[in-house]
Amino acid sequence: MSKVPSRKARLAHAAQHAELWNAGKKDEWVASWRTICPGEVRMFDPVGTEEKHGFAAATSDAFDMFQSILTINMITVQVNGNEMAWVCENHFGAEPNVQMSYSIETFTWDDDGNLLIKTCYPMPESVDSGSDPYAHLLDQQQ
Repeated sequence: MSKVPSRKARLAHAAQHAELWNAGKKDEWVASWRTICPGEVRMFDPVGTEEKHGFAAATSDAFDMFQSILTINMITVQVNGNEMAWVCENHFGAEPNVQMSYSIETFTWDDDGNLLIKTCYPMPESVDSGSDPYAHLLDQQQ
C-alpha cells in the first residue's frame, strides 16, 4: 500500500504553511510537515546546489535559519497524483532592506512515503553544487 500522503493532508498542510511560518510557530509548523512526511526527506534548496538530507534539514533547521527574516505569502498550490507544487511570494530581509522574490517549490513522494523537495528561486549564477546557497542571502542581512 502506498504511503503517499492524501491529497487532503497535503492541501491542509499547504493551507497553514505560510500562516504558521509568519507567526513564528515553529513547533506547529514542524508538526504540520510531519503530517506529510512519513518517510525520508531529501531536498535541493535551491535546485543546482548540494542535496540536503533529513527531516530536520527541511524543517527545523530552515526555520531557525530564516524565519526571523522571511515572510511568506502563498500564491497557489497544486496537487496532482503523488506530487504537489506551490508558488510563494517571499519578502526577505529587515527594514529598510526588504527584497521580494517568488519561489517555485515542488514535492514528490514515492510509494514508501519518501519525499523529494526541489526549490527554485533567484540565485546568483555563481552559486553551484559546491557553494553554500544561503551565504549570499544571510550576508546581505548582516
